[in-house]
Amino acid sequence: MTMVIAGVDVSKTVLDVHVDGADRTFANDRTGFRALANWPRRCAVMRVVMEATGRMHRGVHRSLHDRGFAVFVINPRQSRDFAKALGELAKTDRVDARILAAYGRILSDAAAPTAPLSAFVDELSDLLVMREQLVDARTALNGTAREVTCREAIAAGAGAVDAVTAAIDALEDQIRARVEDYPEPRRIFEILTSIAGVGPITAAALMCWMPELGTLENRQAAALIGVAPYAQESGQSARPRHIRGGRRRPRDVLYMAALTATTYNPELKALYDRLKARGKHHRVALVAIMRKLVILANVLLRNDRMWTVEPPPAPTG
Repeated sequence: MTMVIAGVDVSKTVLDVHVDGADRTFANDRTGFRALANWPRRCAVMRVVMEATGRMHRGVHRSLHDRGFAVFVINPRQSRDFAKALGELAKTDRVDARILAAYGRILSDAAAPTAPLSAFVDELSDLLVMREQLVDARTALNGTAREVTCREAIAAGAGAVDAVTAAIDALEDQIRARVEDYPEPRRIFEILTSIAGVGPITAAALMCWMPELGTLENRQAAALIGVAPYAQESGQSARPRHIRGGRRRPRDVLYMAALTATTYNPELKALYDRLKARGKHHRVALVAIMRKLVILANVLLRNDRMWTVEPPPAPTG
């Protein structure tokens, strides 16, 4: 029996869907979700594949999941690379839906569907994304303030920076309050923030965008966030290893945590100093610290224990 796959290309207002050679378009709203669900059900669709699109795919993802469909949400880079491998250079919504349906056929039978985000993660993600935008805005304002000389412009810029900073502080308070409202995330948050160098925002980002931590092998954790070095060897050529891929948002906050850890985490500061003494570039050493941090977080969550400066004594008897 041939597996029937639905490919769904998601845009802000429209869902382009490909099923078994046919294309249809639905609105990206609740009415469209109901109409969309009826068509794959009549076609006996066994898998639905869509790309992660920030917030735009969340509604249709949850709707199809709640209606019993096995929904797979994939990285847009994976589908684009797959399209290139097939020789498909065109990129339209209908082509993308067809490519997603084809991608669904090569997924392993053991692959697990993607569960929708919990209400907690959904809210936390919104708070973190808005904070990220405000931090970027503050950086841009400060950069402009250093370039202007008009007194009124400087004053307006300073007032705007103060307002944005107040908004950032308020969001950070709300992030901590959200964590306090949920017992299980609160325990994860406590474990993560016990690590010297990992502050509340880094912990919240890891909880939101690396929810698999604590269930992975250490190398998987490093690869998922994009700090695992990959070999580049061919024949007699062996170039230096480089990191690539991974999840940008948690990696960005982990980079800042690594900077802090080189000062306040004794073990990681010693590692950083050793790498620098061996001639490693600052960024190379920081990536090593990031890798250590994510692996440490993974191990602590897996063992449900807090970080300590000295490792706990081995059990006796």
